[in-house]
Amino acid sequence: MCVKVELKRFRVVKEVGRIVMNVRIFACYQLIEVCQAEYFRQLLKPIT
Repeated sequence: MCVKVELKRFRVVKEVGRIVMNVRIFACYQLIEVCQAEYFRQLLKPIT
């Protein structure tokens, strides 16, 4: 019984870890895209 509970908990922790990793990767990509958009906007802005 105790082993089953531990296994279940481990599985839940693993699942949460995977979700957190996906969120982190997604946030990182969003940040990169925003930075690139800003960078290109600065580049394409006519020099005055």
